[in-house]
Amino acid sequence: MKLIKIILSILIVLFSIEIILRVTQPSALEYYRLQKQFHTYNDEYLVDLETDINIRLKHFQGIFDIHFSTNEMGFRGTDKINNSMPQIGCIGDSVTMGFGVSDEDTFCNKLNNLKDKQGNVYQSINLGVDAYGPSAIERKLKKQLPELNIKLLFYFPSNGDDIDEYNFYSKMNNKLSKYLFKYQFLAAKYSYLFLALKVTQEQLFFRFRETFIFSIESGIYNYNCISSDKKEFNCPYTNFTEFYYTLLNDFRRPKKNPKDEPPHFEENECQKENDKHPIPRSVFDSTRNIIQLAEKNNIKLVIFLAPIDIETAYCSQLGLNHRLYNYSKTLKNFLINEKLDFIDLNDYTYLMKDSQNRLNPRPYYILGDGHYTKMGNNWVYEIIKNKAMEVLQ
Repeated sequence: MKLIKIILSILIVLFSIEIILRVTQPSALEYYRLQKQFHTYNDEYLVDLETDINIRLKHFQGIFDIHFSTNEMGFRGTDKINNSMPQIGCIGDSVTMGFGVSDEDTFCNKLNNLKDKQGNVYQSINLGVDAYGPSAIERKLKKQLPELNIKLLFYFPSNGDDIDEYNFYSKMNNKLSKYLFKYQFLAAKYSYLFLALKVTQEQLFFRFRETFIFSIESGIYNYNCISSDKKEFNCPYTNFTEFYYTLLNDFRRPKKNPKDEPPHFEENECQKENDKHPIPRSVFDSTRNIIQLAEKNNIKLVIFLAPIDIETAYCSQLGLNHRLYNYSKTLKNFLINEKLDFIDLNDYTYLMKDSQNRLNPRPYYILGDGHYTKMGNNWVYEIIKNKAMEVLQ
């Protein structure tokens, strides 16, 4: 009897917290809740966008305030599908989906009603979904390309695809993990309390990883690097004094640059050469399968490597490379060997100029985030529009 009372008391407390959260709707929690509302679970590729969504998404720190909608097939910012028109498709992760900007400001949406030199007018189709890696993209294309009239497909791999692939197969290859993911996804979507607990856990893990684990791993590597005379080490530091000073800075909160001022990083942030990045085999296999799907459906395929980090763009403007570019550069060598049509957006960072005509990637990226602003999306649009006109002639 006592145990039953304890259980009932716990349930009453949990139910009360759920009600309080629903009534008060804390801004940070509401932001994450709305994101859950426009996502849905998909058994074939885990996550997709809900159909016929029309919401306003306001960041709890005031970073952005956007309009987010999907059509009858769950494509972000896309008009009702009109297969009587030829179509240009865009697929990738959150960069392609257009995280942080309104529908009309995504680079894919800007392609809508593009007219080629023969006078053909194209409908743009945004198939992008956040956290999509090549394997999820392959499965989505296999399912949805037959339902569309796409003539040109822009595929945007991300330098986080290796992580996305690991997360994807850790669930798809394990029935229990997939089952747990499905029901925690649904619980977070429909329960304020569960969502609050999940967001808290994720944020604590991320901050711990970013603040402590990364600094410790970096410290061990650089200590061994300075201590060793092996040529395979590419040391960013030449002595322990410089290393200890930088390690100390890792535990300090950096000062924020004035809004839209050019970023400044440590001298060792950029390198002349890149290390080869380990890429999962599934990335290469799925990329080849995506190519075959395009050929099977008579679709012209162009791959765009997108530098989603401001550090990458900053180093590129100096004629150097950043470690966050290692993945894309390794994949780039694969695309060259496969003789695929691709464009590396990192080669176009010289076009990232601010209102004072300075080389400055800052206005092109959401502050504290790796996604493109309205200005950044327009930068991508101008490049892919020119490529579309070239391919479609």
